[in-house]
Amino acid sequence: MSKTIFMGNLPTWVSADEIEGWLNNEGIVFDEVKVIRDFETQESKGFAFIEAATDEDVEATIKRFNRAPIDDKVLRVNEARDSETGQGKPRRR
Repeated sequence: MSKTIFMGNLPTWVSADEIEGWLNNEGIVFDEVKVIRDFETQESKGFAFIEAATDEDVEATIKRFNRAPIDDKVLRVNEARDSETGQGKPRRR
């Protein structure tokens, strides 16, 4: 089962391919990376969601990238939370 990771405070130039390259370089296994974009302008909103393959990959992603500097920003990386409950997303069955 995959788990969702939130990656925020991204510069607008960061693409899904860029994030995939970062993860591959660290040996982190993932299923999908989705950079969230403005519907009209298609400019990045500065955050992405990563579907990690295992709990170990979630931990590795958070450990490696949370608080990592990029341009004049500091990344924020954590397990994604359900917007309604504020708790971790329920596992898929």
